[in-house]
Amino acid sequence: MLTQIEWWGGVIFVLGALAYRLVLGALEKGEGYDWYRWLMRLFFVLPGVLLAGYFYPLERLALQYAYLGVLGVALLAVAGVMVQEVTGDADSDKDKAAKAAREGEKGQAGEDSEDEEPGWLLTILGVVVLYSPVLAACGLACHKGWPMVQRLV
Repeated sequence: MLTQIEWWGGVIFVLGALAYRLVLGALEKGEGYDWYRWLMRLFFVLPGVLLAGYFYPLERLALQYAYLGVLGVALLAVAGVMVQEVTGDADSDKDKAAKAAREGEKGQAGEDSEDEEPGWLLTILGVVVLYSPVLAACGLACHKGWPMVQRLV
């Protein structure tokens, strides 16, 4: 029988794999930048490594340093992806608005409410829900890593 930790860990892995498939499935090979695909891979793989390491005691000092190093890189990748997800489309929205103003479609854009983008709060909420497995894994890793940092410093 599985313990609660093993069961919830499995749920997080499955949800993370589904989110990974959804996000990377949307990134077609012909579109986007290679660095962004690599960042997204790091964004999903490193928290998986951290979650796997969460369930094992890291008694050797080298393992603790490795865990903290992976945690640092994972947090940088998470921060980069989150900033890009929240602010990444802002430039394209400005370009669309400028183009609509040039073409004289300002009045029509105001009437058409179906094309409106969601507000920043809904955008952040959507990102948090979609990437909740990654955020949960990073949160658990931070919880485990904090005592290691206090002992090492």
